[in-house]
Amino acid sequence: MRASEITTFLDAAALQVRARTPLPCRELDPQPGPVSRASLVLDLACIFLPARSRALLSGQGGEPGSVEEAVVKWANARVDALVGTLLSGDVRVASYRSDAAALTGLGPGLTPTGDDLLVGLAAMSQRLVGGGLVEARAAVAFSTVLAGLPAGETTPAAQRLLQNAARGVFPSALASVVEMIGNPNADPESLQTLTVGLASVGAHSGADLLAGALALVNGVVDGKKSR
Repeated sequence: MRASEITTFLDAAALQVRARTPLPCRELDPQPGPVSRASLVLDLACIFLPARSRALLSGQGGEPGSVEEAVVKWANARVDALVGTLLSGDVRVASYRSDAAALTGLGPGLTPTGDDLLVGLAAMSQRLVGGGLVEARAAVAFSTVLAGLPAGETTPAAQRLLQNAARGVFPSALASVVEMIGNPNADPESLQTLTVGLASVGAHSGADLLAGALALVNGVVDGKKSR
């Protein structure tokens, strides 16, 4: 293939990426049902958790010494720190900025892993505010950080996702899962179906969004606080 043909092929591929339809998004239901720590524990036991989400939640994944292993460990540490800060009730925007900035643009894809984790975490923080499990002002501080992350550090698609999340607008598949988690009246089979659907979004975006949301659920269940 000649150089001109390679350039044409790459330009066409880039155009297809730019033209790709963004994920449908919406706000969370303002009254999605009650939420309790006990029901969170039960839901964790029945949620479909793909290997990708498990790796991000545990910090263990990828071939030893690989870039993927480094990304998983780094992402896990930063999300873990953000969860602790949120659950400590810290209302200072600056307390979230360093860890959030370290995640944006991290990893491959149209929406990199780090950005998907941030969006999943933001969605779940809003959900748990309604149950009194996350301080409302802490969730607002975290959302404020997402709105201020530099656009040049990640992809245009991820930047749109972050800006939407800062306004309380999330991918519909994520919103549906988040609204059902922790609700003692929810049907476990429906929750399982919804999480399978979320995990199937994109090459890894759905699993990454799920990991971000469940990181906060795990923190609540474990009684985690900022170090």
